[in-house]
Amino acid sequence: MSDSHFKPFDKDFEFRQFPFYWISRVGNRYEHRMEFALKKVGMNITSWRVCMILRENGAISMSDIATHAVARLPTITKVVYKLKEKGLVEVKPSLDDARVSIVKITTEGDETLQSVLKSTTKIFNEAFEGFNEEDIKQLNTSLAKLFTNIEG
Repeated sequence: MSDSHFKPFDKDFEFRQFPFYWISRVGNRYEHRMEFALKKVGMNITSWRVCMILRENGAISMSDIATHAVARLPTITKVVYKLKEKGLVEVKPSLDDARVSIVKITTEGDETLQSVLKSTTKIFNEAFEGFNEEDIKQLNTSLAKLFTNIEG
């Protein structure tokens, strides 16, 4: 057996050794569990991501949100305006360039996000059962490196 059983073009390829097999499975399982939990509080995974990005970054442009969320700008724009209708974010034109919309989470949005975090804590705790802080750092470093490599 070769040492490249994780490479799809190798004759000894084993799909369970293919990192993207596991990345896809983990991502899909996580999104499924999160969507189920978020639906109970009137959110979806994309709106949750937008709120989390705003919580960490403060007031930022829609295009910056799209970059952080790895989503298309039209998708983010639609989600942001739905969040605005619910009073969870505010949208204002940039002082530097009126063509750019700046988004900021509202107090109500932050309170909603805190409630959502409480209702999804179990998912995070179960997902990282048996991981220590160093394991998480190493995983994040490897995934960030992989993301950079395939960014194009």
